[in-house]
Amino acid sequence: MPSSQSAAPITCLFLAAIVFVSRGYAASFCTHDPVPDDTKQQFEFLAGYSPSSATLIGTTEDRRFVIAGFEYSYRCWAWRNNSISFTPGILPAAILFQPAQYLYTLQDGFYAFRQTPSHAVYGFAILPVGFTFDFARRRAVHPFLETRGGIIASTEPIPIDTIDATALNFIFDFGGGLQWTVTQRNAISFGYKFLHISNANTTATNPGVDNNVFYAGFSFLR
Repeated sequence: MPSSQSAAPITCLFLAAIVFVSRGYAASFCTHDPVPDDTKQQFEFLAGYSPSSATLIGTTEDRRFVIAGFEYSYRCWAWRNNSISFTPGILPAAILFQPAQYLYTLQDGFYAFRQTPSHAVYGFAILPVGFTFDFARRRAVHPFLETRGGIIASTEPIPIDTIDATALNFIFDFGGGLQWTVTQRNAISFGYKFLHISNANTTATNPGVDNNVFYAGFSFLR
């Protein structure tokens, strides 16, 4: 994991790469926009919180989750009222709060249980593949659906730090919300993400964790 001193420049580097690659790649296959005067790109700062974990896919319970990051959106397929945008992103802060628990571990060649206090586990996520579906996009307030996926690296194995668990996992989300275009160049979003983290059975230990993330975002449009 990058240290706190190097995290900021690494984040900026990833962000610049995402914007550069996304614009070049998306522009090569995007369709003609019937409303060319509309903004085509969106850069969003977002932050969200999950008060609890669900068990729709993963089996781990009692986990809170905090995210903060950036998304870049480039509109690729457009109709007069609806559109689909390519939307990659990064989460420089993806923090899972672990409860106090007993964990199965290997110590000096013997299997044993150890007690760990409640604590936060820091993670850094890159989500290079994502799409946003905007409906009634010419209205000041319009609904959207979204999904994206990538990988997350954490300072210790998650969602459980136990034998054969991993600190490098896959992450994906899907959800939706409302976007309010406040001015011609700025917008505010409120939404919900169902967010899942697991290692896709790359090891024998893969409990996975699901979180219901409620978030807000501020966007620059161009």
